Amino acid sequence: QVFKCMKAYMMDRNDIRQSLQVIVNVTNEVKNGRNYLIFPEGTRNRNESELDLLPFHEGSFKIATKAGCPIVPIAIHNSAGIFEAQFPKMRPAKVIVEYGEPIYPDKLDKEEKKHIGAYTQNVILEMLKEMNQ
Repeated sequence: QVFKCMKAYMMDRNDIRQSLQVIVNVTNEVKNGRNYLIFPEGTRNRNESELDLLPFHEGSFKIATKAGCPIVPIAIHNSAGIFEAQFPKMRPAKVIVEYGEPIYPDKLDKEEKKHIGAYTQNVILEMLKEMNQ
């Protein structure tokens, strides 16, 4: 029920048909002006360094390319300080959320557009590196 009121979609990695339907549904909603926050790693990253990103799932970027909308990269610094660093408790922590310049898929060259997930991941990684200095 919570996901329904938030208008959130979950993708079942074991059900390709369900995943494709989610992409179609969200693409249509984006075309109609709705915004979505997508976590392209597909799960919580439990790596020790926040610079060690998990591979981005390219399928999650099909929504932006099909809808013709920009991708706004977001870098989150120290989110592990809230939960993972205190497990099993949650504690307050200073978390920095930085929004990058929008990426317009239709302005990327053919190879960048083909691997838009990796392209976006590199943009976010550079943002995180700057935050860690």
